[in-house]
Amino acid sequence: MQATLIGSSRIVSASSSFARASVTVATLVVTSLAAAHAQMPGAPVLQNAWATPGIVGALNIAGGSNGQAYAAAASWAPGTGRFQLSGGFGSRRVTGVGSRGVYGARLAMPFGGSASNLGFAAFAGVGGGSGAKSTGADSAASTTQVPVGVAIGWRRALGATHGVSLYASPSYVFYSGGAKSSGLVRTAVAADVGVTPSFGLTAGIEFGQNRSTAVGGTSGTLYGIGLAYALGRR
Repeated sequence: MQATLIGSSRIVSASSSFARASVTVATLVVTSLAAAHAQMPGAPVLQNAWATPGIVGALNIAGGSNGQAYAAAASWAPGTGRFQLSGGFGSRRVTGVGSRGVYGARLAMPFGGSASNLGFAAFAGVGGGSGAKSTGADSAASTTQVPVGVAIGWRRALGATHGVSLYASPSYVFYSGGAKSSGLVRTAVAADVGVTPSFGLTAGIEFGQNRSTAVGGTSGTLYGIGLAYALGRR
């Protein structure tokens, strides 16, 4: 949940008039939480291709067939928007295992132009949580996961105060702990909508290879929904 827990980005059109009326939205991280543009266990890795200068805060909910996660996150990027740091924390409940605290952090580096409708970014993060005993294996559940991936996005301003962005963020996620360490290839697709110049909504899903949730992995399709607020005047 991209501010990971959800990431945050600025939707700007290629025209100068729309660029001046750019809108801020949250990108769902899990666990960006992703906001952290990191990876919070139990949340999809939603990463947009742009960064919003300044500070953005977000509230996120994520989950799948094996439980839910709730988190708060924040991100910061310099005025140039050349990179973005994000982090978050929350709680994850896994069916058959119970609830535990989770956290995440992420670094993203956009490569597209600040006024381009098409953008690219690279990102890496780390996430984990308090240890928990698996009910299906004689070992502790995974406590650390490290996603590394890329993002490609498209955005368009809608009038003077609204905007939309669509993006995909495939990643390789390395898991430590559990019966053994392993990695998965996962892909997330999401949409950011700028409701006002300061408020944004994000929704997305993640799918791909699976690792048993009994040892802290990701299984099946994950969803993420976030609400973000950009601090300061816009």
